[in-house]
Order: sequence, then C-alpha cells, then structure tokens
Amino acid sequence: MSTIGAVEDDLAATLSTVAERTRVDDAAAERIRQHLPALRAALSRRGSTADLVDLVTAAVVAANGRSLDLKVHGEQRAANAVRTSSRFAFGAACYADRYAGNLAGLGDEIPALRELGVSVLHVQSPFARREDGTIDLRRCDPGLGSIDRLSDLAGRLRLSGISLAVDVPARDDLASLVDDLLFLAGRGVEVFLLPHRDAVDVVAAVLAIGAPGVDVLPASPGSAPLWQALATGDAAPLQRALEARDGSLDVAAVRDADAVVWRTDAAELTARYTDGSSFGRGLPTADGVAGTTASLAGVEAGDPLGEARVILAHALALSVPGLPVLWLGDEVGQLNDPTFRDDPERRDDSRWTHRGQKPRDRYAQRTDAATSAGRIHRDLTKLIAVRHTTPEFDGTHLIGFGVPSASVIGYQRPGDGSVVLVLANVAAEPAHVPAVTLSGFAPAALDLVEGVEIGIDEGLTLPACGFRWLRVSPVA
Repeated sequence: MSTIGAVEDDLAATLSTVAERTRVDDAAAERIRQHLPALRAALSRRGSTADLVDLVTAAVVAANGRSLDLKVHGEQRAANAVRTSSRFAFGAACYADRYAGNLAGLGDEIPALRELGVSVLHVQSPFARREDGTIDLRRCDPGLGSIDRLSDLAGRLRLSGISLAVDVPARDDLASLVDDLLFLAGRGVEVFLLPHRDAVDVVAAVLAIGAPGVDVLPASPGSAPLWQALATGDAAPLQRALEARDGSLDVAAVRDADAVVWRTDAAELTARYTDGSSFGRGLPTADGVAGTTASLAGVEAGDPLGEARVILAHALALSVPGLPVLWLGDEVGQLNDPTFRDDPERRDDSRWTHRGQKPRDRYAQRTDAATSAGRIHRDLTKLIAVRHTTPEFDGTHLIGFGVPSASVIGYQRPGDGSVVLVLANVAAEPAHVPAVTLSGFAPAALDLVEGVEIGIDEGLTLPACGFRWLRVSPVA
C-alpha cells in the first residue's frame, strides 16, 4: 500500500472511531483531516504515550460544546494565519491583583490597553492551588474572582479586539493538560503560553481541532542575554540569542515574571546589578537577579543612560520575530517596590520587588515630558506606533548582520522588496559602524523612528545605549 493510502486509511479509522464516541460534523471532520498528521508527528517527536484517538475525541467534544459566539470568532481568527506574527500583535502582562485588584478590575483597564495598542493581555498565574501545591486550571484564585469572572473578562477583552492569554505550568499528564486547556478555551481564553516546547505542537494541533483560532505559544526563552549585554557591553551572547529567534513565535519580553536567570557567570552578573557600584538596582535571587526594567536599567539610580536602556531593550523586543510582551508599568518606568519586605509572607522572596502595585503616581505623569515616566511613555508608545506601520516586522524571518564592534547588535528584517536594518549599541559609550560594513546598501536610509532620511555611506555612529531602525535598499 502506498504511503498516501496508509494515511487515508489511518484518517478514516480515526474519524470512524471518534464518530462512534461523539457527533462529528463536517467542519470538525475537515479540521481532523487538516491537523491529524501534525498531531501524530508531534506525539511521535515527544515520545508520548497519550492516545491519539482520545485526544481527537476530547477536541471534538469540546468543539461541540463551544458557544456560538466563540465558534464564529474562532473561525475568524483561524482564517488569519499571521495573527501572532503580525506587526500589529502586541502583548501586555500583569498580575491581576497587583495591577487592578482582581479580574473585574482588569476589565476597567481595557480602554487604557486599547490606547496602548495591546492585542493580547497575559494575566499571570490567575489560578488556584490545590492542597498539594499544584495548579488547578479549572479554578481561579479566590482572591481574584471565579472562573466565571475570568470568562467575563475574556468576553469583554474579545469585544475590544484583545485576546486573553494565560501561562500554563508544565505537566506530565498530557491528556489532562489538553482537557483543561480545552475547558479554558471554552471559557474564552485565546492564547496559552507553555514552558515546554515539546508540548506546544501537540497541544496546538489538538486545539486547532477543538478550539480553532486559539493560539499555543512557547513562553519567553528568558531575558538574561539582554541584561548580560547591558551589564558588560558585550553584544555577542545577545546577538546569538536574537539570531536564534529566526522563524520563532516565542514571546519576546524585556524581563521575566520570576527573575533574570543567568546562563553563565552568574555570581559576577548578579553582583553588577546588586552591589550598588553600577547602574542597576536589583535584588539577588537563588539563581539570578530581580528588579523592574527601569530599576535594572539605571532609572532608579539616576543614571543618565537609564531611560535610554529601557527604550533600547523594548526596541529590540518590538523588532524581533515573536510576540512582544510589555510588563504593564514598564511603559512609565515602574521602579522596584521595597514594601514587600513588610509582608511576612513575601519578605523572603525578592521577586516581589518587581511585582509592585500599579504605580499610579507614575501613570499620572505619563503625559509630562518633564518627568522620567513621561519621557519613557512618550518614547515607548512612539516605538509601538512605528512598529504598526512597518510591514517588514511582519512574519518570523530574521537575518543576522555582522558589525565589527563588540558592543553593536545587528540584524535585518526583510520585507516584500525592502529591508529594515536594526542596529543597537549596548555599551555606555558611542560605537561606530564603518562605511564598509554598510556598503551593501544604498547611501541613503530612512530612520523609521525619527522619520528622516540619513546618509550611511560614511558609516554610522550609534550613541551610548542607542539604536536605529533603518529602512535600507540592498545594492546589486
């Protein structure tokens, strides 16, 4: 029998078995035909013992139970294949209680999220814990509200063009994980962030059958290369990390929910951010350093380059492949919160220093360019707006661009007949990109952020902690 014949027989057998267990309409059957090969391949790569037919059955049962509005909206999202790789995709993350009091309070933040251009709201860890400490994905933390309240929030966000995202802890039992995610998809969650890449493809294929339009993404690979580069002025580790994002749909985040976890030279790098001798104002953790973006970047210390580092970090996240996610508060330069030490339940966990309450004082200053909060907000919102108008930032393709300067990162985002060249200097002093390095491009380039044409035929000098988004024309 030919390979094609074997595949058709396998599909027919799967459809027949699932149809014996639950109703399979024409739309569900077509989704099974489309996604079954990917599901089987993903299970094989993972070495999973989960039963394929059981997973497909669970998906179809969930699809049959979805509300009409979720079905219609999901089909519309599923038809937009680039929804998470578009230049219009932009995420924001927060802890519901710290930022808005509870899930209901987050609903009141929707107008501000829309104004910022947010398309995905990641509510960090909203679920209850069981007595054994594991996460129960079917119950919300009682302090935040019920699972119905989470569903209500998802609906309000959806009507405003924003998808609700949640992070999902690792779990060995794939079948129960899939059941829980199908349950949450039925309550309106549209984006799941998974820590283990080998589970992403499996879960994505199941949800494509049972909850079309729902996205499953790998969580952020971590921000350590960024903060290592800013501490040392050596761009090489960050350059490698950014080039590895070619083809990626990972989250691109400037900082992490827990802490910056170093991959190398941990003691030295932690000291640079915690001993008070450098610009960073962080607190040590077991394997890294905790702190808000602004405090780690030098804003808290009053370093003259602190604000520039904040904007530089976000300029990278907004211009690489993947879903850029802003930690709410960073757009106004939120600083570390020392009051966690007054809480007996939190004082021994330094990560709470970057989990402060919504900085209402800094939000009140966001339109005042005479303040740090106002300048950061002005510059960051401008970057978001420029990203939206830059079609080269669509898709997932990134090409490294070598620069003979230890502190300069370079990469290209190719578009349809055009290229955006991103250059960024992580050092505390200016860096020059020589003319010969840029000789493969026409002499004139468009600085997208400033909206002006500049000459690059004599090279380009990047200011300390400065960057450029340049639309360039390759020469034949």
